[in-house]
Amino acid sequence: MKKNERVVKMNAKKQKSYRGLSREGASLVTTVIMLSVAGLLLGSVLTASLSYAKQAKSHNHTAKAMFLADAGLRAAMIKLNGEDDGVIKLKESRSYFSDQSQFANAIWGFETSVKVVGGTNVLVSTGIYQDKQQQVETSVLLGSGSRSIHALYAHAMFAGNHSATNYTLEVGGYGSGADFVKGDVYCGGNILVDGSSDLRLPEIINEVIDDNVHDPSTETWEDAFTYQTFSNALSKSDYDDYVATVSGYEGRFYNNGVYDYGEPFVDTVGNGIFDENDWFDDANGNGVRDSGDGYIDSNGNGYYDQGETIIDNGNGVWDEGEEWVDNTGGNGNYRNNGRYDPAGGYWEYGNGSWSWKTSYTSGWWWWTRTYSCADWPPETFEDQSDVTFSPGERWVDQNGIYDEGEEFLDDRNGVYDYGTQAYGTIWGMPSPGPGQRAANGGDALVLPPDLQRMYYHVSKDSYEPVGALSRWGHDVAVTSSDYGSKIAITDSSKPEHIFIRNPPRSGSTYSGGAKIYDRSYSYVYDDSGHRVDDYFLEDPTDPTYNSSVSGDSIDGTTFTAPMYINVKENGNVRLYYVDGNVYIHHPRVYSMRFRQPGTRITIVAKGNITLSDEFYYNAGYDHNLGRSDLDSTIVNDPSDALCFIALKNPDCEDSGNIYIGDSQFGTGGSIHAMLYAENNFVDKNLDTSGQPFISIFGNMSAGNQIRLNRTNSGSSNRTRLDVTLDERVREGRIIVPGLPHPVGGDRSIQVDTAWKMLSGSWKSWSMLQ
Repeated sequence: MKKNERVVKMNAKKQKSYRGLSREGASLVTTVIMLSVAGLLLGSVLTASLSYAKQAKSHNHTAKAMFLADAGLRAAMIKLNGEDDGVIKLKESRSYFSDQSQFANAIWGFETSVKVVGGTNVLVSTGIYQDKQQQVETSVLLGSGSRSIHALYAHAMFAGNHSATNYTLEVGGYGSGADFVKGDVYCGGNILVDGSSDLRLPEIINEVIDDNVHDPSTETWEDAFTYQTFSNALSKSDYDDYVATVSGYEGRFYNNGVYDYGEPFVDTVGNGIFDENDWFDDANGNGVRDSGDGYIDSNGNGYYDQGETIIDNGNGVWDEGEEWVDNTGGNGNYRNNGRYDPAGGYWEYGNGSWSWKTSYTSGWWWWTRTYSCADWPPETFEDQSDVTFSPGERWVDQNGIYDEGEEFLDDRNGVYDYGTQAYGTIWGMPSPGPGQRAANGGDALVLPPDLQRMYYHVSKDSYEPVGALSRWGHDVAVTSSDYGSKIAITDSSKPEHIFIRNPPRSGSTYSGGAKIYDRSYSYVYDDSGHRVDDYFLEDPTDPTYNSSVSGDSIDGTTFTAPMYINVKENGNVRLYYVDGNVYIHHPRVYSMRFRQPGTRITIVAKGNITLSDEFYYNAGYDHNLGRSDLDSTIVNDPSDALCFIALKNPDCEDSGNIYIGDSQFGTGGSIHAMLYAENNFVDKNLDTSGQPFISIFGNMSAGNQIRLNRTNSGSSNRTRLDVTLDERVREGRIIVPGLPHPVGGDRSIQVDTAWKMLSGSWKSWSMLQ
């Protein structure tokens, strides 16, 4: 407004000099002057609008920079907990984002570092978006092992046999009915393997203590889930012969998707990958052999080979990837743009693209002037080696090791795997091959977890119980008091809305506007004769309730058309304590899925859990899957995590069990979840034509026994069991709420030693484990 006031006063002075003109002339002049003033006022409005738009854009850039800074904290914490230094460079940071469309054509990312301030470790993250930078920091503390997790989550199958009876875990079947398990198996009793079923063999240990238990501080092993190990490349025919001998098991290998030393491969390509201990002399620090540079031909083959010394004549320019100091060698903040500016100007971003500027404008209104940038030097940069190889240079690959793009067969995952173990005797396992040891039982006893000290029935908002283990308590209680006389909760703001309570067993009804269909299940009574409540995992607030969404099935496979369960933000990454039995069972749909990818919840039921319908993670599935393809190996890059724990009810003798199979319709199939029954796994209506398989991606574990009674004959109706371990917990890639601890000195999953944020420091916008 001050600028406009100056304009009006100036015109008023001019108007005084026209007093001698005629009335008509004066009127004309006045009209012209008023039009001028109106035009100036319109220009002022436009200027203000543009200024507002510029401010809005600036605020948007600032918000995105803050978001990126926050993301940097999470990423650096993950790296720290992966035994890394927590340092992430700008270019590397972009790989952490699966969806980069919102940052298109922009300078964006984050940089992180860890510094020590007054003896305290401080994690620093700088978010960068276009011309804005936001920096956040938090104090971090190295933990002491309080987050170790029971080893049952490192096993595809675990039967603790806490009753100490003469129990045998049976795995068998033939042909399409043959069981297979992709992951380690442990039984506190005996194991019987027969038919054409398949279990994982143990890996060899260099035993220091003869206990068949791997001690990583003193013992080494060979990665060896192969019948052979290989130190050199194979010919194509030898490779094909080997693949043919193991083709029946190829889909069941415990693979990690990358080449591990000892796996068979064919050396079909050479790509010049930089090998350890190779080096070259980079005189100008740009890390590449430039056109015209010489080299020392150390092997005399007439070609430049990767690793040979470069005689680098130097280019003296900034190369992509080298560090530089932003906003140097210029005037004002024109170069504070997050992009390297060479001599003579600066880069400016606008209208969705970058443009090179060789001048800038400074001043106010008609006093503005344009200045040249011709004398601006380049921004300060550090010319350093990045040890890269320029595509197009001539070289010959004669390194005899696996290179990216070569064929290989993946059998291992780079960590020690116990394979098949039993505290009792093992019958039916094949003889060990090279790199394997016999599976003959007599292994160290692994006790089931002590769930009583997890105090799942106590709210985390209460005082910590004496003797409680970390991760104790619940976040959300699902009890009869939440429902009153209603069957459904139709208020989606309440996390417990994802359960309905005690639906009818005959005849449909309405509750809170939701139609509740009857379903087949049996009432359970406690030792005093009181009925135990039954809760069904389903969401009456979701539009898919009581129906399937075939368009969102796995690539059109009608068998997996889901009904969605919409866990809201206030219910995600939470532990739900259910005071009663839990079911996945609906009379009108056959599968369920979380609506929001990235949902991670644990459901602890004080009673029994029955799994009659299928549950699928949001994940990357292959195209055109058929019914016969729906085994536990199809799950790629899952974004969800669901953990069930069946907790024994002290007032109900027969509780703490997981029942699997569909007693009403016989349509049980795929379950993507981590399953632990404090008592037993029990079959429901298996060996029917409608239940050709029970397929579990996660794990199948019981404190006592896995009791799946199926015929081991060649019956075409035998229900195959296949289990694939979800390794994300073991590898520390996810933390699921409330997972139980190991007992005493039993082996465990060590997600600590872990870095943790100190209370009172930066509070992240996003969920941080």
